[in-house]
Amino acid sequence: MPLWAPERVLYDAHVWNSLPALVEDLMQRDLATFVIIESLPRRVPHLFGGISFIRPEYIAQSRAGPTTLKNCVLRAALEKHNPFLSPREVGEANARGELHLMLLFGNFDAIDLAKIDQASFLRTSIEGFRFFVFGYSLCAIWDEIASPHHVAELQQQGMLFDRQLPLAGGSTATLLRLTRDEALANPYAHFCTFFCPPKPRFAFSLGEQRLLEYALLDTPDDESAEKLHLSRDAIKKRWRSIYTKIDAADKNLPSDTASGTARRRGVLHYLRKHLEELRPFRESWRAIPGHSDRADQI
Repeated sequence: MPLWAPERVLYDAHVWNSLPALVEDLMQRDLATFVIIESLPRRVPHLFGGISFIRPEYIAQSRAGPTTLKNCVLRAALEKHNPFLSPREVGEANARGELHLMLLFGNFDAIDLAKIDQASFLRTSIEGFRFFVFGYSLCAIWDEIASPHHVAELQQQGMLFDRQLPLAGGSTATLLRLTRDEALANPYAHFCTFFCPPKPRFAFSLGEQRLLEYALLDTPDDESAEKLHLSRDAIKKRWRSIYTKIDAADKNLPSDTASGTARRRGVLHYLRKHLEELRPFRESWRAIPGHSDRADQI
């Protein structure tokens, strides 16, 4: 809870007190991704942040109402409404380029880059954000915060002012946004680089994507098996399926003639530069008569 403290003013009391259990539920149902940034070797926590994909009607509802976007969305989740997209829905919206990404928590104190530990923390935050966000075909990014220094920091990275909302105690909530059209008009800003990635080539399943994500985070297969509730043989079978799909689409990547270690290293090296392969992507609308290949037009 102390890591979330800078955002407490954004939530009503019921939502705030329900956050720990709600976050656990969102993770269990794959409706949001959360990460903790710690400093080693003592594992001191510095930041707790997350991302989610939300239905646009909740954005419109919040912008027209008296509450913050994050409070509106999380209250709806607590009331058993459905503001977050499921993995299947994320895949379909991703193929259409219609994803609305909402940032959850992630505020931190002002950074002094002259201090090595703070500079390292900022670099890790930026690298981590790219790992979990790049590769989605976004329509817009949304964040709402109360810290003035964080507002300035996000604006420097390309986010744009949307509205301000007075809060109890005299503070102000600032809603920031960045749409695809706005990003294309300012391609050199950090946040603008997350829009319009290439389409995936290998059509990995959600299970295969999860295994590859763990592998990219240096998770051993035994630990991945435990996290995915699979046997070691099932993990091996999943790797074979991954290699089969890669071989069918790209003969230039390491083939089955390479050693197992070399092959995996080559595949992971490629995926670090092509994170779109780890994102749900379902072009189900292609089968509907009269629909054109909208993803190719983005």
